[in-house]
Amino acid sequence: MSVKRSIAILGATEEIGKKIAFRLMHSDFSLLLISNHKEALDYLSKNIEEKKPKAEINFIECVKDGCWEADIIILAVEPMEENRVAQLMKEVATQKIVVSILSKKNTNTELQKFLPYSRLVAISNIILSDEIFISGNDSAANEEISMIFKQAGYYPIIKECSQSII
Repeated sequence: MSVKRSIAILGATEEIGKKIAFRLMHSDFSLLLISNHKEALDYLSKNIEEKKPKAEINFIECVKDGCWEADIIILAVEPMEENRVAQLMKEVATQKIVVSILSKKNTNTELQKFLPYSRLVAISNIILSDEIFISGNDSAANEEISMIFKQAGYYPIIKECSQSII
């Protein structure tokens, strides 16, 4: 019997985090939805359980614990929070795929400095469209994230990078 891979979504109660969570709840992954907004997390939990009662989803308030359990980590946090969150999870994100959701506000983030041993992938255009752009230095990580988001109903386009992605 194979073990289900898990995806942590940090900022799960934020607009983009909820959007990604609702799309991924139908996937073959176990979801770890992480937020420090307990009431919003409780509301999200009830909402998802109504829509998909058998979904394998856990709701966690601690960034480090949630990221430790995950195989893939999606940062659906405000651009100004990415580096702070990266500091909290850096010990447990080694060799994991970490996905940064890029907006025009955070295209020059310093995530690579905080997470030097993680496999970073950036996704852009996710707020505006189902057609998303994926970039990163690790082609296997890019392909894996592309497949996951394709299952979630997005139309991923991988943009090759020759230097630091973020």
